[in-house]
Amino acid sequence: MSQERRQYRRMPLEATVSFQELSFHKGDAPAQSSYKDVSVGGLLLESTRAYPLGTLLKLEIRVPGWGRFQNHFGPVQDADSRPLVALGAVVRIEQLDQGGYELGIKFQNVYPDDLAALMKFVEASASSPQ
Repeated sequence: MSQERRQYRRMPLEATVSFQELSFHKGDAPAQSSYKDVSVGGLLLESTRAYPLGTLLKLEIRVPGWGRFQNHFGPVQDADSRPLVALGAVVRIEQLDQGGYELGIKFQNVYPDDLAALMKFVEASASSPQ
């Protein structure tokens, strides 16, 4: 019998993410990819390459629909277009059959207001009928 170890509820959401390894040397340009789900604790994204466990990534995550939960001025559409910016660590790597990798990312640092907005977004999405 499988026991769920996740601390946070994951929400399936297919959207885009830009990510780049955080390092002291000039690294690669940010990669563009998609992610499969998101939670207050992290996300699962697709990558063309594997990153070692513990690698820190700067993430710019597009979260469609989260604008209405942000503290902001102006139209919700403007807030919706702003990415969630976070620092995350690679905690899981899985090679995919069709090539590429799935990376499990655990958030290490997120702006408190953005984290609160993400939490409200995930809770509202989980309680609304699909």
